[in-house]
Amino acid sequence: MIVEASQRLIAAADELDGVSKALVDTERQLEPIAVEVDDFIESFVADLWDASIKEDGPKFPPEAVRTALAHRAIDRTLYARYRQLIRARIRAKQRLSDLREIVAAQRSIVSAAKTEVEASEGPQPSWSR
Repeated sequence: MIVEASQRLIAAADELDGVSKALVDTERQLEPIAVEVDDFIESFVADLWDASIKEDGPKFPPEAVRTALAHRAIDRTLYARYRQLIRARIRAKQRLSDLREIVAAQRSIVSAAKTEVEASEGPQPSWSR
């Protein structure tokens, strides 16, 4: 039982390490794209505002509509990559959370099993440790 739980603990810890590294890579890829998307949206909204303050200009739309219009106007490839990376980040964070729970559970199992084995062996002389 200790061996199986230890193997599951090691496997989960290895996956935790891999997912953490993948998340860092995703964050690095996302950063410049997010800046570009944010800059585009800010510029787009500013243009909407400029158009709305002109005499007989269109009414300035609500925030949700402004965002939707900006998303519609942005480069499709850029926005698709942005959304892909956002979803990858969400999945990685969820998996990290799951793996932390698995690691904690396996650690508890190993610890309890180890305590049980030590208790069943009885007291050991200090020189045998």
